[in-house]
Amino acid sequence: MPVYAFKYGYANTYLIEDGDSFAAVDVGTFTAAEKIYEYLRGRSADTSSLRMVTATHFHVDHIGGISRFIRLFPEARVFFYVKIGDYMMRKDKICLFSFFNWIKEFLPILNACDNHRKNIPAALKSNWAAIPIPLLRKHLLSLHKVYCILDEGRPIPYLANWKLIKTPGHTNDSICFYNRREQALITGDTILNIKGGGELNKFCCDCDSIKASFQVLSGLKIKKMYPGHGDPLPYIDGIGDVLK
Repeated sequence: MPVYAFKYGYANTYLIEDGDSFAAVDVGTFTAAEKIYEYLRGRSADTSSLRMVTATHFHVDHIGGISRFIRLFPEARVFFYVKIGDYMMRKDKICLFSFFNWIKEFLPILNACDNHRKNIPAALKSNWAAIPIPLLRKHLLSLHKVYCILDEGRPIPYLANWKLIKTPGHTNDSICFYNRREQALITGDTILNIKGGGELNKFCCDCDSIKASFQVLSGLKIKKMYPGHGDPLPYIDGIGDVLK
């Protein structure tokens, strides 16, 4: 059950191969969607084998390419965590970060990412939904059909060997995907790898919640970690080995 990383956006996009099907996680830009399409065509894989796309949380750098993705893979379904359904139904709003948090935590992350400038063209062509600043956060993804049914304890469609873990903190709807057999964790923006060794994200809506989420993740056996930003960490011995 390999995981393939695509670095064609501000955030990493991951393609999971599970049995005879594929699923994409965090398709953040127009270009990321197209690169996945090119990759599968290059493998001579039937593009209909890509069954679903999802996201670790509802931010523009993780969902901005989904509209393009659905045009390229019309048979794929969009599955989100149940909390995102509250946004789509206008029952809740995407959480905002404090001004202090933007200055102290976000700007250093942006400065450390070496790909943010070269990805500006891809971002401009992508869907500008789910931007966590006032006025813009009300813009939601416009798709034919979205299934906001993923939750902890429920099977994930087309990913029989993976489970969802709720990890609020960076956002209220943040989740991770864990494969116990492979001891692999897709962390979204809960854990980053900007500094080269992995770190808990400090750019958060709720810093206490992300510390609690870390405690949940620290109880898992993890050998491979796939962060939302920064290079994957394929050879580790648990989260404690990374976040020393």
